[in-house]
Amino acid sequence: MKRRTFIQKLAATGMILPMAMGFPRLRAFAQPPENSPFTKLAAAQSDRILIIIRMAGGNDGLNTIVPYTNAAYYAARSEGAVSIAENEAVKLPGSDTLGLHPELSPLKQLFEEKKLAIVQNVAYPNQNLSHFRSTDIWLSGSDANVYSQAGWYAKYLEEIYPDYPDTLPAMPFAIELGTYLSTTLIGEKNNMGIAITDLSYVPGMPDSDHLADNHEGDEEKYVREIMRQTNVFSNSIIAAAIKQSTNKAVYPTGNKLADALAAIVRVIAGGLTTQMYIVNVGGYDTHSSQLVQQANLHKQFAEALLAFQRDIEAFGLDKRIALMTISEFGRRVASNGTGTDHGAASPIFALGTSVNGGFYGREPNLEDLDNNGNLKMEYDFRQLYASVLSQWFGAADSELTPGPLPRTFAQLPVFQRLATGANESGTFAANGLSLGQNYPNPAIAETIIPFEGIGPNIIATLTISTIEGREILREQLTSGQTALRIDVRKMPAGAYIYEIRNGSARITRSMTVLR
Repeated sequence: MKRRTFIQKLAATGMILPMAMGFPRLRAFAQPPENSPFTKLAAAQSDRILIIIRMAGGNDGLNTIVPYTNAAYYAARSEGAVSIAENEAVKLPGSDTLGLHPELSPLKQLFEEKKLAIVQNVAYPNQNLSHFRSTDIWLSGSDANVYSQAGWYAKYLEEIYPDYPDTLPAMPFAIELGTYLSTTLIGEKNNMGIAITDLSYVPGMPDSDHLADNHEGDEEKYVREIMRQTNVFSNSIIAAAIKQSTNKAVYPTGNKLADALAAIVRVIAGGLTTQMYIVNVGGYDTHSSQLVQQANLHKQFAEALLAFQRDIEAFGLDKRIALMTISEFGRRVASNGTGTDHGAASPIFALGTSVNGGFYGREPNLEDLDNNGNLKMEYDFRQLYASVLSQWFGAADSELTPGPLPRTFAQLPVFQRLATGANESGTFAANGLSLGQNYPNPAIAETIIPFEGIGPNIIATLTISTIEGREILREQLTSGQTALRIDVRKMPAGAYIYEIRNGSARITRSMTVLR
C-alpha cells in the first residue's frame, strides 16, 4: 500500500478525529489512579450499551404506527393518497386501532416477544419546525428557547468523569458512525466520543502489503506505529475487530443500516465496552413521494433491526444491548399532495430483550391538533433520556440535573433497571422494594397501586406525577403497607407516572386515567 493511499484510507475512517476534534491532551495508555471516577467503568454500568438510530429529516409517525380505524386520518390524507390502507396495516396485539406500516412487518414478531416498545406522541413544548433548530434541541436536551452547543449524553459523561481527558479509559465512551461528531457527544469542555466513517476498515490493522525498503516504506511504518501506540481508542477498536470478524445472524444485503449494526455487533462481541453508538440515517424529510420513499426506509429499518436482535441473541449479548430511535419531529397530519410537511409529535421505538415492550401513551388525537395542524405532545423526549440514564445506565438523581437535563423529568418504565429489572411476575424491584402495575388500568374512578418491601426500617414515599413532571400526589408509606388506593375522579384524563422511592432507589411505572 502506497503512503498516499494509506493516508487517504486513514482519513476516510475518521479515526484521526480524536485529535482533530478537541482532544487536546490525548495520552497513550494512560492509567487512571485508584480513586479516579474511571474506576466506575469496571462496575456494572459499563456492561450496558445503547445504540441510537437517528431518523434524520423528521419521520412521519402516522404512517409508521398507523391509526387504521381512524376516519380523520384517511380524510386528512386523501389528497395524493398519502395513507396506509386498513387492510395493509400490520395489526398488533394490545390494540384494535393501531398497526405497523406494512414494510415494518418484521418488527411484529419482536413486538409479540415484548422486545419492542412504542412510545406515542413524543415531542417537546413550543415545537420548532426547523430541521436545524429542532435537531439542536433533541441532541442537546435543552428547552426550545435555550441555545446550547453541548449534548445531553456528553454532559452526563463530563459529570461522572471529571478527570477526562487527563486520564483516558481503555476504550471510547461513545462512537458515532459518520465523518463528524453530532451535538450528542460534544460536551461543555471536551468531545466525549469519536466519529468513525467505516468500521470495516480500521487503521493500524495488519496489512499483507510488503513495506518498501526505502524512505517511503519507513514513513508508512512510522505512521502505522504512531497510530498503534498513541491512539488508545483506535487500538481498542482494532483489537475487537480482529477478535470478532463475523456475525452469527444473516443481515440483508444492500442495506447501510444493517451494515452499520452488523459492524457494531462484531466489535461488541470482540470485547469493546463502548457504552453508546449513534447511527444516522437520512431521507425522512418526505415532502413528496412519501409512500415510496418511506416504504423503502421502513423496509431497510425493520429488516436491519430484526437481524440485529437475532444476532445479539446468538452472541448472548441481548440483555446488555438496547436500541432507541430519535427524529427531530414528525409530520403534519394533513398531506400536501404526495407528501407531508414538518410536524411535531411522533412515536419512537425502543428495542431489546431488557426493554419492557408494548405501547406507551394514547392513540394520536387527530381531532385536537395544535395551531399548525400538528399532533400534540404527550411525552417530552427528555423523559426518555431520563429513563435511559437512570434505568439503563444506573445514573443517580444528582447526575441527571443540573447537567444533561435542565430539570427533573418523569421517567417512563421503558427499560428494565440496571441490576434489578422486572421479575417473572412483571413487578419492578430495587433494594428490596417492589412496585406492581396499578389496577384497574386505565382507571376511571379509583385504582390500586400494589407494592411490597415496606419494613420497619424502610422510609419510602409514593408519588404520582403528570408526564410534564408536575407532582400531584405524595404519600409516606408505612411499615407493612402493601397497597395504596387512589381516587382518580378529580384527575384529568391522560397518562401519569407513579414512583416509589427509598433513598437513591427509584422504581417507576405508568398509568392512564380515562373519562
